[in-house]
Amino acid sequence: MSKQKKGFVLAEATLDDINKQLKINLFTIVILIVMLVLNGAQFMKDYSVLYGALIAIMAFFLFVMAKSRTLLTLKKQELTKRTN
Repeated sequence: MSKQKKGFVLAEATLDDINKQLKINLFTIVILIVMLVLNGAQFMKDYSVLYGALIAIMAFFLFVMAKSRTLLTLKKQELTKRTN
C-alpha cells in the first residue's frame, strides 16, 4: 500500500509543490493585507482596543507569511539550480 501525503513537507517538496505553495502563500498575504487595512480603518474610526489587538495579530501573521515565502523561494532556487 502507498502512503498518502498528510501535508506539505519542505524537505521532500518538488518544484510543482513549491510553486503551488507559493501561490497559496501569495493569496494568503493579499488576504492578510486587505484585513489589515480594513482593521486599520475601523481602528481609526472607533479607537477600539479590539481592533488594535487585531492589527497587531495581523501584522505578526503577515511577518510569518513573509518569512515562509522567503523560505519557499530559497528552496525553489535550490531545486532549479539542481535541475540545471
